[in-house]
Amino acid sequence: MAQVVDALDLMGAPPVSSPTVAEAFQRVVAQHPDQTALRTLGGAVSFTWRRLNTEIAAVAAGLAGLGIEHGDTVAQVLPNVPECHIVDYAALHIGAVPFTIFNSSSAEQIEHQLRNADAKIVFTKTEFLPKVRKAVAGLGSQVQHVIVIDGDADTTTMKAVYAAASPDFDFEARWRSVKADDLATLIYTSGTTGPPKGAQWTHNTVMAQQRALAAALPMPTDGIIAFLPMAHAGGRIIAHYMALLHGATLTTCEDMKQVPVYLAEVHPDAFFSVPRLWEKLQVAIEGMVEAIPDDDERAAAKHAIEIGLRKVKADDAGGTALSADDAASLATEHAQGLTLLRPILATLGLDKIKAAFVGGAPSTPELAQFFRAVGVPLLEAYGLTEASLNIFNRLDDFKCGTAGKPLPGVEVKLADDGELMIRSELVMAGYRKQPEETAAALDADGWLHTGDIAEIDDQGFVAIVDRKKEIIISSSGKNMSPVNIESAIRGESSLIGQVLAIGDRKPYVVALVALDPEAASVYAKRLRISGQSLEELSQAPELREVIQEAVDRGNKRLNRSEQIKKFVVLPTAWLPDSDEMTPTAKLKRKPIQSKYAAEIADLYA
Repeated sequence: MAQVVDALDLMGAPPVSSPTVAEAFQRVVAQHPDQTALRTLGGAVSFTWRRLNTEIAAVAAGLAGLGIEHGDTVAQVLPNVPECHIVDYAALHIGAVPFTIFNSSSAEQIEHQLRNADAKIVFTKTEFLPKVRKAVAGLGSQVQHVIVIDGDADTTTMKAVYAAASPDFDFEARWRSVKADDLATLIYTSGTTGPPKGAQWTHNTVMAQQRALAAALPMPTDGIIAFLPMAHAGGRIIAHYMALLHGATLTTCEDMKQVPVYLAEVHPDAFFSVPRLWEKLQVAIEGMVEAIPDDDERAAAKHAIEIGLRKVKADDAGGTALSADDAASLATEHAQGLTLLRPILATLGLDKIKAAFVGGAPSTPELAQFFRAVGVPLLEAYGLTEASLNIFNRLDDFKCGTAGKPLPGVEVKLADDGELMIRSELVMAGYRKQPEETAAALDADGWLHTGDIAEIDDQGFVAIVDRKKEIIISSSGKNMSPVNIESAIRGESSLIGQVLAIGDRKPYVVALVALDPEAASVYAKRLRISGQSLEELSQAPELREVIQEAVDRGNKRLNRSEQIKKFVVLPTAWLPDSDEMTPTAKLKRKPIQSKYAAEIADLYA
């Protein structure tokens, strides 16, 4: 029998203390009924928490009327629009299991995930409908309804969902029946090592994650931008769930390319992204500094950044690099410099951030150092689909170039071969319908084998070295981390968008370099070679010289056997969800090496 929770109880404890996402939602509604919960840019669509509750109750009733029962799965092939959050919350309130598929997926990939999840209903948009229909056609009668949120008379729309509601539907009884060990969602792996596997998160997984974050980091109370797909673990944790648990306003952003526009309007107090967007924001800041018309003001802004970098690097050294007097003087000068940079941050919408996070793909230490230098507290973090976000730097306890320290309640250790192992409530309940894969990942004592090689220093900071399966072994038997090599080079210049290090069973390391398009434009103007395409700029001797200098600097940070001996600058950019990168911005190493086999052969010729 479900525990009875009266209105007084809903008012009496913070939402993050709730055992389920459904109860947390009801606590937020009770405690912040008139605060804006969900909106679009400009407020064309806007829901208070009270009105949002009414909306999800209607959708929940419709889902139940369409035959969705406790434990059934509800699929979405949608970008970050209000409907994807509404349907997700509605499904959770009736004990169903909502999950999202990257809308860039092929029909075959969609079919695989729908089959594995046993999905009975799919929500999508008109633009994705052809491939969704193709996927559904391969599943026989499994999928009973395809709902097109922007459909026309020839499709089943949200009207059918509302119309299916029974007048006898008891919304309160349904959400009260949800238990902590019920599944809350499925997150499918990126599929870099085979077909995507469905990691099962329970309500307790989600709530334990949020409690751990709240215990270690400042949480948002004002606004968050939801732009990462709901199929992305970080997108769910740091936007969808975090906004709910703290009553913050969630602004949905359908197109990642528009994030700078959203930042300028929303001025969020928390912001999470993969490294790629942070790199673009760094380029934007550098470009705005370069564009300051007054020579003295421009020089002062550049000096402020230099002072900030000195301060951050001194902090990274643990206070041992400077005397107490020098440290105090540097801190004062840094604070003064930040006043010069604050208008730039305000223009970009980065001026109110309490804590910013970078994760989802490898990033360079220099990225976090730059943003800390200019006044944005960027925290490197680590997580994975199977164990949520579980290792974080803190505002006052950080080390750039590491993932930070485990969140409260998270245990970590290293296996004999250096593989990082994690045990906590944040770990998945297992892979869906794959007991052998689950047993291989989760041992009998509850330790998750992450597949990542790591190092843990004496202070407890965890540094991710590389993927266990991606270690390079040279022809002379030297084990090397491609991520470590790539990070050393990328961190030396914002002009370098991506680097792929190659050297497995080879006598030396070579690299493929892809330019950052925005940075290439900034550098081209600075070097007075503007007006050329990215392909032309990739061949420009001036830009190649900048990259060569960055490679030379990066090589000094590497062992001799790790140093890049040759590289080629490619005429195209590598972007998320492309031949070269997954939707979550991880490099597709084998496909890249196959696609650029001729260029690699030339480097070893």
